[in-house]
Amino acid sequence: MKLESNVIINEPVERIMGKISKMSQDNLRNILSHLDIDRSFYPLLLIESGKGITQQELSRELSCDKVQVVRIIDYLSSNGYVERIPNKTDKRKYELVITEKAVKVIPEIKKALHEVSLVSLKGLSEHQKNELYSMLVTIESNLFNL
Repeated sequence: MKLESNVIINEPVERIMGKISKMSQDNLRNILSHLDIDRSFYPLLLIESGKGITQQELSRELSCDKVQVVRIIDYLSSNGYVERIPNKTDKRKYELVITEKAVKVIPEIKKALHEVSLVSLKGLSEHQKNELYSMLVTIESNLFNL
């Protein structure tokens, strides 16, 4: 496969990003293995910061379908991290709120995310880190607008 700028790649960028994502998730799971939650760390942080975010809004934030979000929320709810609160104005909607149990572990989750990020970006200069994030945002935007 060849890119326009005459750079030859042996593996699609999506495959490389997928492998990086999986390795990051595996490391995060290992660090937080003592918690009774082995996935959905990041959605929990979105719910925490959303202050009454709905499942539909979470679906948009995660770029995944509503069925996946229902599974995530069911999982987090069954483990005592999230509650569904009926919306006061629209009874068909539920607001997602974190529980006290979640409040206690969120700082630890944020610390673990930070640690995994530090390891993954080790050896890169600040300029390279900024460039990487800029490129990833561009890739995300390109795919979003496809």
